[in-house]
Amino acid sequence: MSKWDKVDKAYEFLLEKEENDAAFTINQLAKSTGWKDASVTTYITKRWYDFVEKQGKGKYKTKSISKLSKEDFRDLNSQKLTNNSTLVNKLPKTEKEVAVYKAREFAVLAVSIYNNPTVNFKTYGYIVNIIIAWTALFHATFEKNKIDYFYKKRNCEYVLVEGDKKAFELSECIKTYWIGNINAAKSNLEFLIGLRNKIEHRSLPELDFIVAGECQSCITNFENFIVQEFGDEYSLNANLAISMQLSQTSQKSQESALKEFQSKNYKVIREYIKDFQDGLDDDVRTSQEYRLSVFLVPKLKNHAKSSDLTVEFIKAEPNSEEEYEQYEKAIAFIKGGVESPYKLRPTKVVKMVNETIDKPFTIGLHTLAWKKYRARPQKDVPGFKHNYCGWVPGHEGYLYSDEWVQFLINELQVEKNFEELRSYKA
Repeated sequence: MSKWDKVDKAYEFLLEKEENDAAFTINQLAKSTGWKDASVTTYITKRWYDFVEKQGKGKYKTKSISKLSKEDFRDLNSQKLTNNSTLVNKLPKTEKEVAVYKAREFAVLAVSIYNNPTVNFKTYGYIVNIIIAWTALFHATFEKNKIDYFYKKRNCEYVLVEGDKKAFELSECIKTYWIGNINAAKSNLEFLIGLRNKIEHRSLPELDFIVAGECQSCITNFENFIVQEFGDEYSLNANLAISMQLSQTSQKSQESALKEFQSKNYKVIREYIKDFQDGLDDDVRTSQEYRLSVFLVPKLKNHAKSSDLTVEFIKAEPNSEEEYEQYEKAIAFIKGGVESPYKLRPTKVVKMVNETIDKPFTIGLHTLAWKKYRARPQKDVPGFKHNYCGWVPGHEGYLYSDEWVQFLINELQVEKNFEELRSYKA
């Protein structure tokens, strides 16, 4: 009996089913080949992934098996694929490889949808596919690290859906991988999951400009994660290109989008974004891993020949307060000399005041302060601006100025003023 006897029988069985467009069961294939049902199941999930697909409960159909010769099919089923096989490095062989393959495919699909100029609902299409990509990537990582990522009942039996074990969705994968850890990449994914749930049944194309930074950070984090876990050969760089930026058109479109974003249609989304961002630590919210924020600046002529790259990303990480001030000045210059004075969140204001005065200034006292000194309205008023505070589009809330911090320091250093604030009834 030839070592290929069962493999050849499987090939002939699958080929016949494809030619007749007929479905089959695992048991039927097992009887035809002499394999056990468990062996057939293993081959379907680990070797024939691209050629056998499930058709309802317990039924399968073949696809494109006719494109393989008998020799190729033997090669596919051998313990070690030979270097001459056209299938080497093309077909996933294990659960881990299947998951990585799926992750890369859906990540590329997500970006292609986002960069497609004919697509009107870029954000939703992108989020749906990038969530699938991240889920598969986590499953691959769990497979590699031998971590169980399937739901179980109280009696420790696996939860089954149509006979298959129910795997963790992305939110559960995040909790498992980053257990007890808070970081920008994790917050970025949590934000997009929540946003997907909010926009699933809404038609909100103007959202694309509002969360572009979060979407860009997500694919960058994905690239870093897959290379970190599986190596440079899984990088997406070869498959992706930087999308073209039409600055004049984008400026007008962004202004229009911001106006539309203030309409009633977007109220639920505005509230979700504001509530989510308000719950983040400053370090997370300002991280490039949570939301990418960049400037595209034309190269000056005298440096045009210094590099072969048309677009370069320069990593900016100031290491001191002085460097950071210079960095902020450069950004103000790029913006055309106009820098928004409103950039401080309440937690930052509280921290800056506490560094100067010798009294315990809290978030609660800060709330009393802006009410007592009328630094801002008590309700949301888009477009509001004052020396101390202003409404900031994109943040969808109020941020404070350095002038407000200095006012509080001067005011609250006086013991009487501090006690009056503590006893103030709004």
